[in-house]
Amino acid sequence: MTNGVLEKMLRDELHGDLAQLIRIVAEGDDESVLSVARQDVPRLVRVLRALTEQHKPDANGRCTECRRGWLRRLPGACRMLLVVRLAWTVDGPEEPVAVPKVRGCSAVRRGRSRW
Repeated sequence: MTNGVLEKMLRDELHGDLAQLIRIVAEGDDESVLSVARQDVPRLVRVLRALTEQHKPDANGRCTECRRGWLRRLPGACRMLLVVRLAWTVDGPEEPVAVPKVRGCSAVRRGRSRW
């Protein structure tokens, strides 16, 4: 199984599990909702903690995961943290929150850097 196939399978399973959680919370009886709250909320908290642990800032305050590589070490907030924070605080549809991509210096991308 190639990485792309495995990633798609894992992503689809995760999206299915999350859709089921949303469905149970929105349409389930009180006992089902309580069961989900007791079992899956702590699991979601562990996932978010693991992500924030993986995306810790370095000594310069830059995320070590989002800003890999020498030329990508631009100052800025961790992209994962921005997406999670926006999704957590913005009420709306269950669609993922899109954060625009930040481009690096155009001179470096086009090979016109002085260095």
